Amino acid sequence: TENVQEIVKDSGVRSVFIFDASKLTERFMVTLFKSFKLLRVLYFKNTLLDCLPKEVGNFFHLKYLCLTNTKVKILPKSIGKLQKLQTLDLVNTLVCELPCEINDLRRMRHILTSHNHRSFKTVPGMKLPKGIGCLEDLQTLCSVEAHEGPGAVSELEKLRQLRMLSISKLTTETGKALCAFIEKMNYLEDLALSSVSEDEILDLECISSPPYLLRFLSLRGPLQKLPCWISMLHNLLEIWLFHTKLLDDQLRILHSLPNLQKLYLYHAYDTEKFHFKEGGFQKLKFLNIRDHDGLKEVQIDRGALPCLQTLGMWAGLLREVPSGIQHLTSLKTLRFFDLPGEFVNSLEPCGGQDYWKVRHVTSVTFWKTIFGDPDVFLGKLRESDPINICCKHHLKPV
Repeated sequence: TENVQEIVKDSGVRSVFIFDASKLTERFMVTLFKSFKLLRVLYFKNTLLDCLPKEVGNFFHLKYLCLTNTKVKILPKSIGKLQKLQTLDLVNTLVCELPCEINDLRRMRHILTSHNHRSFKTVPGMKLPKGIGCLEDLQTLCSVEAHEGPGAVSELEKLRQLRMLSISKLTTETGKALCAFIEKMNYLEDLALSSVSEDEILDLECISSPPYLLRFLSLRGPLQKLPCWISMLHNLLEIWLFHTKLLDDQLRILHSLPNLQKLYLYHAYDTEKFHFKEGGFQKLKFLNIRDHDGLKEVQIDRGALPCLQTLGMWAGLLREVPSGIQHLTSLKTLRFFDLPGEFVNSLEPCGGQDYWKVRHVTSVTFWKTIFGDPDVFLGKLRESDPINICCKHHLKPV
């Protein structure tokens, strides 16, 4: 720490990366926030910082401010002085509202926050100040709340340069209003929409001309049906569906997407059977089927999912290995979660009736899910099977 403090006496420093604020003295912090007039980058990720001093406004040249995984709750109004700021990273902080002074930062490109994908009852999105539409060069806005109805989301109409948008707490009404603005976001590549509750329907049918460049799509909340415009997204690489409560036949809309590589289904369908039909999902490499409590059967036709490399399944009522899984010659990793003992026994290399269906798969492993904690590894099918624990289900922050 002493060496660091000697170095920072040089007021010409342009970037400061702090990884353990608990070891820095008050004297250092005072020097940092009062002396470094030329600072471009200030990085506090994973520190115990709980307050951002108002002196941060002294950094007139600051372009990048990272507070990820800190305990900061409030942004000082002086942040409005950072006229050159382009990136504000608030992922996993305690900040729940942006000050209105944020609207003064006309060079802002990226506002990053985060919320939990898996539950409607966990961390909320960020409340936006009125007038956010004046930041017309904004490219990234995630995760934010539609907390005041259609009037709040109307500000988004002006943000035509957005590449990434993640918005939560949508009602049926605000969802419809948002559709008209999304059509005008020609550069949008990453879109995540979340309903205000698991009972509030997301009505997204109004989009007739979706953003052509869209590569990532996440929908969370009940849908009356999967929007037909999704079938037009020929550049789409990844889809996440949470609690959408669709019927099995809605898979046909995703079936022919030419470049889809990853598909995550989390209580996405109310069905007893998944049927992947011949010729479908030609480029899909990763498939997760989770929290489908009523799912009893999975059927895979020959010619479906020809490029699938990883398959993860959570389905407590599933009694048999997916029919047709033996046709998936590209499959390398197969992970089963929370499945009954009879299912596991059917895959035993010595005498298991269904072992022949999965013997071509490089790694077959079994896991137990504990909500809120890491998944517990229970075992592998063969001693020679590799275990890639880091490849457990992964939630992308949007």
